[in-house]
Amino acid sequence: MPRPSPERLALLSAMLREKGLSAPRAGVLPRRADPARAPLSFAQERLYFLELYEPGTALYNDTLRVDLEGELDDDALARALTRLVERHEILRTSLVLEGGGPLQRIHPSVALPWTVTDLSTEPDPLARAAELARQEAARPFELEQAPLWRLRLLRLAPARHVLVLSMHHVVSDGVSMGVFLDDLSDLHALESGARERELEPLPFQFGDYAAHERASHDVAGEEQHLAYWRRALAGELPSIAWPGARGPACHRGGQVPLDFSPAFCARLAELARAHGLTTSQLALAAWFVLLGAASGLDDLRSGFASSLRHRRGLERQIGFFVQSLVLRATPRPEQEFLGLARELGQRTLEALAHESLPWDRVVHALERRDGPALAPVFFSHMRDAIRAPRLGAARARFAFVDPGVARFELALVLHEGADGLHGFLEHDEACVARASAELLAADYGALLTRVLALPEITLAELSPLVRVSLGRTRRAPLPFPIRTRKAL
Repeated sequence: MPRPSPERLALLSAMLREKGLSAPRAGVLPRRADPARAPLSFAQERLYFLELYEPGTALYNDTLRVDLEGELDDDALARALTRLVERHEILRTSLVLEGGGPLQRIHPSVALPWTVTDLSTEPDPLARAAELARQEAARPFELEQAPLWRLRLLRLAPARHVLVLSMHHVVSDGVSMGVFLDDLSDLHALESGARERELEPLPFQFGDYAAHERASHDVAGEEQHLAYWRRALAGELPSIAWPGARGPACHRGGQVPLDFSPAFCARLAELARAHGLTTSQLALAAWFVLLGAASGLDDLRSGFASSLRHRRGLERQIGFFVQSLVLRATPRPEQEFLGLARELGQRTLEALAHESLPWDRVVHALERRDGPALAPVFFSHMRDAIRAPRLGAARARFAFVDPGVARFELALVLHEGADGLHGFLEHDEACVARASAELLAADYGALLTRVLALPEITLAELSPLVRVSLGRTRRAPLPFPIRTRKAL
């Protein structure tokens, strides 16, 4: 029997990942020759040049807030941080121009970006903590200065603290923030005497991955991948004319938080299993219904995030392992919602089979200078990527912090875990006003609620639930049984 093509193997691997299964992965990577330097990964390179267009902003900051209740050994926490920085080279890395191009410089040591602030004497410590968390999220990084992350401990009371973790996206992603908190938990347990067994050493570092990615990239095979993207994104690519838009995207905006209860998520997972789908596919289909109803378009596309952590050893790495891809669909009014979910699932798998092509190559080959952006809106769904840290006896919960910026005209970021499905709807204020974004967030929940009640519902029956349409607001009340919480 002939060996399957690389594209078929990639498709199989993507299908297994979508079902929560694992595929065989190649062995660990070789260590690079120069321990003090490494090339940028393709994803890093793209983000590096995007940062040059928007310097001095928090556009690519990712910030989490962790609320802790209970006794905390912050001295052990500081020692754990020191060990964490020793463990992960990327936490000692800066990006510099050297030898005619950008590269990663790995420093032997860095000053620990760790501060402790006592808020216990403030009139309202919790409100002050929320304010400081927002300030941290909005504070830019300088890519030439290591480290490209920081952690702040806010003490509200002897047994109540808030941790604020900010990382630049060029050295991190959603999974990486989870790895950071997991390793910090284990190292804190070691430093406080609650754990005896040391962490397994990392088989390689992010710089080794970037060097291997560059050395093994199949330039000759690029045309085959480009042929797929030319077909998928052929013809006119209509852009969304948002109601009340005041001009092109300005990258100022905010996040409307979403929080779906565990019971709601359990019902969603049950529906997905009953129809051979995943909760991610249901969430994605609702996203496309929302976009279509709000914009009035029947030719839709959305960017989505694909993880490149397919090789053994990458699952415990901190770094930027995300590839941006685009889905395009033409939903029909008579189409059933579950049919759209299956269609988008298949298109996702097809796109994942071509994820190895650096996205810059796609943009350069397909995007016209006077044409619309390939992915003005974005969707991200993570599952069990981030867990609240275990720091002694302190009870912890985490949430995303709004930096007051927007990378896309509109983006939906969701994280699914044991505590439910939560995240945010990000909006660019030049394209979508705050009031409209809040309606869209509520309507997204209403769409999923109606699907749970009537799985065979068609898109024509679902679309009227979306109240933002052609600049008009439908005033009819909608049932919305999920909780929403204030932005942090």
